Amino acid sequence: MTRTVLVTGARGKTGSEVTARLRRSGTLVRAGSSRPAADQVRFDWHDPATWREAADVDAIYLVRPDLPAAPDLMAGLVEVNPDAHVVLVSEQGAESLAPDHWARRAEDAVVTRAASWTLLRPSWFHQVLTDPRFYRDAIRDDRVLSLPSGGGPIAWVDARDIADVAVAALGAPEDHRGRAHTITGPEAVPVASVARELSARLGHRIRAEDPPPRETLHGLDPWTAGILDDLYHRVRHGGFAELSPAVKRITGREPTSMRAFIDAHLDEWRTSG
Repeated sequence: MTRTVLVTGARGKTGSEVTARLRRSGTLVRAGSSRPAADQVRFDWHDPATWREAADVDAIYLVRPDLPAAPDLMAGLVEVNPDAHVVLVSEQGAESLAPDHWARRAEDAVVTRAASWTLLRPSWFHQVLTDPRFYRDAIRDDRVLSLPSGGGPIAWVDARDIADVAVAALGAPEDHRGRAHTITGPEAVPVASVARELSARLGHRIRAEDPPPRETLHGLDPWTAGILDDLYHRVRHGGFAELSPAVKRITGREPTSMRAFIDAHLDEWRTSG
């Protein structure tokens, strides 16, 4: 029997990849977006009426929204269809956070309500380097990669590898039910090493900067500043450095390396001139 899956965040880094893979496999996909295209359905965290898209699906690919009320919103979505298998995208190291931490409460919103669930805990995405909302433009235009990491290595992971693990969990919930998969790349790479690799492949110097967190957080709203400050603290103290074999174990292939990702995306950082 054909399975039906609701994908939240279907226009995002992992949601778009999960949607494409599920459709190629013959799965019926409700690709949810607040700005849906012709082949998508409307799903908006700010409009609970759109959550009815989850009512009769077999599984939900749940991309945690970056909202202060995320734990409550996610709880409300799961309660629409508590029998669906929920694959939640969380973050590396969430299990070590305090019980009242936002990321932990988001996980708890799922595991305490869904009859069947899988947690994905990825490290930092490769794709933040090619995203204009993050680091792409500074790398391309200013030739700088600036992140307050304190030199801490990061086990960068490709969104496509996360999607492959997610599709495995969505397609065979019996093999992944009640499990948490930490998802990383094959090596932990400091920001300075990423900048050196970019420099070598682009043929000009990309400067690594390690500013004090307060400089990066200046002007942000208090909630966003608090979330980012916590992330930077965890990077500096090795919270995103531990490697996991999950991609190889679940997909049968090695995860994408930082070098391979950079080689495949060089045009993203080249100026038109």
